[in-house]
Order: sequence, then structure tokens, then C-alpha cells
Amino acid sequence: MKNKNLNFRKQRKKPITGGASPAPGFDPVPPLAGLRSPFSAAGRHQHSLWLSYAANRIRLAARLAALRATAGRRPVIAISQVVHLGDILACEPVVRQLRRQQPDAFIIWAVAREYRELIDSHPDIDYTLALECPTEWIYFADHGGFDRVIDLTFPGRYCPHCKISWSPRGGSHGIHYNNYLSSRSLLAAYQRCAGLPQGDETPRLHLDSSGQRAVDGLELPEKFIVVHCQSNDSRKDLGSKNWQRIRQYIDTHYGLPVVEIGLQPVLAGTSSARYRNLCGRLTILQSAEVIRRSLLFLGTDSGPGHLANAVGAYGIIALGKYHVFKKYITTIP
Repeated sequence: MKNKNLNFRKQRKKPITGGASPAPGFDPVPPLAGLRSPFSAAGRHQHSLWLSYAANRIRLAARLAALRATAGRRPVIAISQVVHLGDILACEPVVRQLRRQQPDAFIIWAVAREYRELIDSHPDIDYTLALECPTEWIYFADHGGFDRVIDLTFPGRYCPHCKISWSPRGGSHGIHYNNYLSSRSLLAAYQRCAGLPQGDETPRLHLDSSGQRAVDGLELPEKFIVVHCQSNDSRKDLGSKNWQRIRQYIDTHYGLPVVEIGLQPVLAGTSSARYRNLCGRLTILQSAEVIRRSLLFLGTDSGPGHLANAVGAYGIIALGKYHVFKKYITTIP
């Protein structure tokens, strides 16, 4: 793995909480416009964005120059799915789809830094464009070095600090925040948004040996159940009381250990010897390896649920009313 991502560790910042929004956004601005106080959160973020953009421009230019010098005229394809964990995983089959279409293509994936290990570990992706936030993609969207751009972002996605809403240059083919979960799968919705043929391939996650060794060191029981109790949107959550009832039911009827993963624990107050709290201790790929070894994954519609799907774990996902959707379908089986 090129870069160890610490997305699930307490000492690193939480994933970007912005997402799609039905509210009208703001017109994109140049990255050096609108100077803010460096002492405010928005100001600190803005300065990090500037540095990231400048460094990425230099690195990308050097990489593409080297590519032209050594590999001739390989087509350069840029894929954009910057956030979040579940959306990135759901769109993984797009990489294989493009690789089948253009075996010689140089494939770039633009992604937020906290999720880059998902991209770094993928054998069909040639270059990870690790961004500070979704706004940075706006500055790269018209980059002259790309022969083709696959924008897997529907209108309205934004960074909560920058508050600049993004709409794909080629339109979204009718996909927007109020209907994207009405598609037959999350993958199909993003494929349609990008103007790609729609399919229902199962996402794949490429685990590495270092993550497997790290999980070996946890000395997990032979049989256990993994739970993830808290998504990045509280409207999807079951609540701590319901999760405590679920844990007690497992303890009483099956006597199996319960391992909780994620950023923040919901079951940490439990006194059961069969409960283990791994929240904030694992990278994304380590979390996926823990899920892969489990008998069962229990969770809501969140990133770890997509991890379970991508590693072939048996999972039960709680889905209910969300936003304008009374019922909806995702790539999680």
C-alpha cells in the first residue's frame, strides 16, 4: 500500500460531512480568491486547499510529462468520486468497465485524501489524485491533460467549509439528490449520471498483506459478529438503545462476541465480556479485513456496509425512510 490511510483513527480528522444538497450552491471561484482569516476553521481549510491544489498541479504535470516521454500517447482518463466511502466503493466497477473498454488507458481517480487507500490499493488505477475536498476537483475538472473525464458526482455535492456546489460539466442525465436512490443500485445511478452504460457488478476491494498482519495482531476470536452503529448521517441511524437491544439479543441467544468498528463507539458502555471496541483503531482496509473474517456484519447504510459487500461478507443492513425516500435500494445486498 502506497499510503496508510487513517480514516478510522481518532487522531485524524473525521470524513468530510458535506454531501449532496438540494439547496442551490455557489458559483465556483478561483482557489486564491476570497481570502479568509487564517485563524478561523474555514480559513485554515482554505489555506490547506491552496497548498493541496498547488502541490497536486505540480505532481500531476510531472507524472503526465513522464507518461508522454515513456509511454507515447496513452489516453488519460480521470475519474472523479471524491467522497464518501460508500459512494467510492459503489463506483469501483467503473474502473474495470473502463479498463475493458480501453486496456491501454492511463486511469486517474480523484478522491479525498482520507479515502485514498481504497484507490492506492487498486491494480487498475495508475494514479491517485488525492484532494483536500470536493472543491479542489472543481479546479481540476477542466484540466487540459485529461482526454476524458468520468464525473461520478451528481449536482449539489459540496464541501461544508467551502460551500461551493458542483455540477458536472456534461450534465447529470436526470440524476439528482431527490432521485438518485430510486435507481436499481447506487452504481447504476452514478453510471447514468456520468453517461456510462449501467450495470450491477459487485464492487471489489483489494486488501493488502500489511492490513492482514495488523488484524492478526488483534487476536480476534474465531467466530464473532461485527457491528457498525453510526453512519455519517444521523437520519440513517437506529439509535444507541436499539443497538444495545441487538447486542443483548446476540449475547443471550447466540453467545457470540460482538466487535464494534467505526469512528465513535455506540456500545462502549456495555459491561459484557463478549463485547470488543475497535472504534478509532483501524484503517479502512484493516476494518474491511475484520469484516471479512466475521460470521456476520450488522449495520446501517454506511461505508462499512459497503466494505462488507465488497469483501463478500454476509451482512444485514437496516434501511428505512431517508430524506424523500420511503424505500430505497443501494448496492448493499
